[in-house]
Amino acid sequence: MDILHLFAQSPLRPAYGRGPAPAPGPAPQPLAFIGYEGGLVEVGHAGRGFAFDNEGPRHQVFLAPFSLADRLVTNGEWLNFMAEGGYERPELWLSDGWARVQAEGWRAPLYWERGPDGWRVMDLHGLNPVDPAAPVAHLSYYEAEAYAAFAGARLPTEAEWEHAAAQLPVRGVFLSRGTPAPLPAQGSVDAPRQMFGDLWEWTRSAYSPYPGFAPAAGAVGEYNGKFMSGQMVLRGGACVTPPGHVRATYRNFFQPHQRWMFSGLRLARDGATQPPKPSAFESDVLAGLSRRQKSVPPKYFYDAPGSRLFEDICELPEYYPTRTELALLAEVASEVAAHVPEGAALVEFGSGASLKTRQLLDHAPQISVYTPIDISPSALDAAVESLSRDYQGLTVAPLEEDFTRALVLPDAAQGRPAFGFFPGSTIGNLLPEEAVEFLTNARRLLGAGARFLVGADLVKAESVLVAAYDDAQGVTAAFNLNLLTRMNRELGADFDPDAFAHRAVWNSAASWMEMHLEALRDQSVQVAGRRFEFRAGETIHTENSHKFTPEGFARLAAQAGWRLEGQWVSPEPAFGLFLLAS
Repeated sequence: MDILHLFAQSPLRPAYGRGPAPAPGPAPQPLAFIGYEGGLVEVGHAGRGFAFDNEGPRHQVFLAPFSLADRLVTNGEWLNFMAEGGYERPELWLSDGWARVQAEGWRAPLYWERGPDGWRVMDLHGLNPVDPAAPVAHLSYYEAEAYAAFAGARLPTEAEWEHAAAQLPVRGVFLSRGTPAPLPAQGSVDAPRQMFGDLWEWTRSAYSPYPGFAPAAGAVGEYNGKFMSGQMVLRGGACVTPPGHVRATYRNFFQPHQRWMFSGLRLARDGATQPPKPSAFESDVLAGLSRRQKSVPPKYFYDAPGSRLFEDICELPEYYPTRTELALLAEVASEVAAHVPEGAALVEFGSGASLKTRQLLDHAPQISVYTPIDISPSALDAAVESLSRDYQGLTVAPLEEDFTRALVLPDAAQGRPAFGFFPGSTIGNLLPEEAVEFLTNARRLLGAGARFLVGADLVKAESVLVAAYDDAQGVTAAFNLNLLTRMNRELGADFDPDAFAHRAVWNSAASWMEMHLEALRDQSVQVAGRRFEFRAGETIHTENSHKFTPEGFARLAAQAGWRLEGQWVSPEPAFGLFLLAS
């Protein structure tokens, strides 16, 4: 550990280990959890053989039922945490940890460096590409806690860890194997893997004495008796640990901000038998890929990389909707503002970067509360920071939710007259019956007497439409293909993005643009532990973008109980803003 820390300070990035770095491992199976019933158990050293005094005395502990992850968290999973703004989301962090992130500019684990070809990590083999399958290393306790919060889990207590490890053989990736690097998990999931070797594992337990502990006489007692505060316990050993120096009762300890040791994390959950609930992303993807026409909902385009790509799309010369709507909104904002009541709460559905919102805020100072609704926490955080700074006196009350499912506004927005805002022609991404359902739910959410400004793209020449969804630079193709990368990263899928192509077609009968991912060859793909077969030419339908006529949009809104109160239409390429009243 000392040698790696010293070598990492050198611009030469020297290697210590002999031979090449371990080859990247295969993508791991999705994380599984193993249940334990708990109860009254014994932990601590039993007195046979050598142990440090901090490992005893052996004593009883009551454990509630719990589950322990079958393996360590991987680099690939950590990359997803970073992509989802993990180092920029204070709600995930302990207060001291967030202060450390800000003070020291943490944006990745220690020894990680970002280069033109992606992330690399300095290890005992020198500077090498990050292996997504290997366990993530050199984490502080604060980082481990933040990731556990991000994953909807927690860190295990040291008693839980020891109880799970007590009957396991002390085998693992240790220094004696000549491989000073943590390796991907191997073997079955009948019992937790990687419990010994690979990495020291953070627990949520403070390093305090066991019941009945008494310092030994002399210097050893003076040393150990004073190092029981302000540190957290790690268990299990590491790839640079001699195997004889590890046992199930061994207690390592470091301060919570330290990262230079070989430290990683294993997740835990309360309850022994309740299976982990699949994420909405996993459920929707598995359901969509099981249909005759495979599909993935377009809302999953917008992870952090997808959101950045969409911002690039909006700057393309072929992609007219964003600039056309912005120009139209700038032209009519003062007219729209006349319909906004005093003290209103502006509620934006699918707010994203909240750029178009500023047009309304600039022309309607009577707005007192702004509630952006979005599934992206990083987008909401950015909106809160920028709008709170630029609009003094405006209360920003975000709602992290799928805007089609939002049922209750934040407290700050309740009891105020509501003005809804749904720009970007996102309503065109919904099927007609879904659009009616959304508009109905939005009317309930906004309340009686509300106004709702909706942006909708209008029908125009096929050549203009196709170019907007299949640009010459291939940015929209990258945006579409990013869905496969996201499924690989978050659902343990093994899509080969090079084996699929972006397709954009105009469906004149349905009056919408369609986006697809077309398989270029026969292939079999695993997603979240299930296998799906693709024939050459078969597609995953990823988006519809309905194009309206003003009359057709008014009929759609009427089905949901809205009345068309005003409309504004731009010159070609035509785009419409429709003001609805409940």
